[in-house]
Amino acid sequence: MKQKLKVIHIEHCSHSYFVSSDKNLDEVVKGSWGTQVAREVKRFYPDIEVECWFPEKIEKKKRIFEYSNMKMKIFPTTFSPMYALDFSLQMINSLKKEINKCKKENIKLIIHIHEYHNLHGLIIARLFKKQKMIAQHHGGSWPLKHLKQTRKYLLFFPFFLIGQILEKMVLKNIKCFFVLSQEEMDYIRKTSPNSKVKFQTMGIEEEYFKVINKQSARRKLKLQINKKIFIFIGRINKEKGIKYLLDAMKNLSNVDLKIIGYTQSIDYFKEYSKKLKLKNVEFLGGVFGKKKMLYLSAADALILPSSKEGAPVTIMEAFARNLPVIVTNVGGIPLMVKDKRNGLIIKEKNSRDIVRAINEFIEKPLKNVKEYAKPYKWKRIIENIAKEYKNGN
Repeated sequence: MKQKLKVIHIEHCSHSYFVSSDKNLDEVVKGSWGTQVAREVKRFYPDIEVECWFPEKIEKKKRIFEYSNMKMKIFPTTFSPMYALDFSLQMINSLKKEINKCKKENIKLIIHIHEYHNLHGLIIARLFKKQKMIAQHHGGSWPLKHLKQTRKYLLFFPFFLIGQILEKMVLKNIKCFFVLSQEEMDYIRKTSPNSKVKFQTMGIEEEYFKVINKQSARRKLKLQINKKIFIFIGRINKEKGIKYLLDAMKNLSNVDLKIIGYTQSIDYFKEYSKKLKLKNVEFLGGVFGKKKMLYLSAADALILPSSKEGAPVTIMEAFARNLPVIVTNVGGIPLMVKDKRNGLIIKEKNSRDIVRAINEFIEKPLKNVKEYAKPYKWKRIIENIAKEYKNGN
């Protein structure tokens, strides 16, 4: 008789940090990175039993609901001093019981951890070291690197040092890592030399590959047919390089920029745009679904001048829509973008280089980049993940 396989996808932060007036907690949880991966696993491998577990600071007791043929389990946190430092003792105890239950029923159980540079993930990796675990990177940094990036926490150096020591002790317990950058790959190989380490991103849906003619997309969006139009898609914050992008637009009066995305910082950058008297920049807020795909088809290039990234899904979506990119050489981007083939590489925090790249692109646009999206189809991503699920210990 074939052994049953069960996978528990575990995230480690309270999703109520992202609840808004138009999105309740359950909706936020359904859209999380871990849930997206779990949902696709269930879609392509319906025989695998899949659950998603989350700690949550606003919940008073354990709650379960169904979504896409999966059980979604939300556990109250024991403490939650700040984002990504959430901890749920009730989840830990439930996981222990689940492991024992699966052993008795001869069910192969996989713990799929989403992000591991945090206390909750490290505790799970330490307590359940005999259990097969897979850890998926979503852009986090190891403690001392994070401290270097966010100098405001320098007073807490001893805690970061303890976290770094703990990581080096327990990451060895994880059998396989899916990471988003070469730097992270090098770190894990050094920290856990006997583990498998693979570059692995999120995936994109087949519908992104149905390219619409640029002129047709522009007519539907009521955009000028002959204008050079560049788009930014992502969170509106300092790390995304928005300030440098706006500074560059002062010297690009022949180009229009459409900024898609939102956060609390959007008002600051809108005011900054007004201060610069930019007439060629439009903030569109959140744009999703078919309308977002129309913008990807209507633009001449996607531009992401970030100083910090993982492996941006937006780049994959752009390639699928046959849209080249202008990007910085950070995170996993060098593993995705080949300079002058499917995109142009720019320097970080450098508005002059943004101007240089846009002008270079206008003179010699890049074409036929759709082939670079093929490795990022969900089907290929999930086949790779399922292969690791089904491998022996």
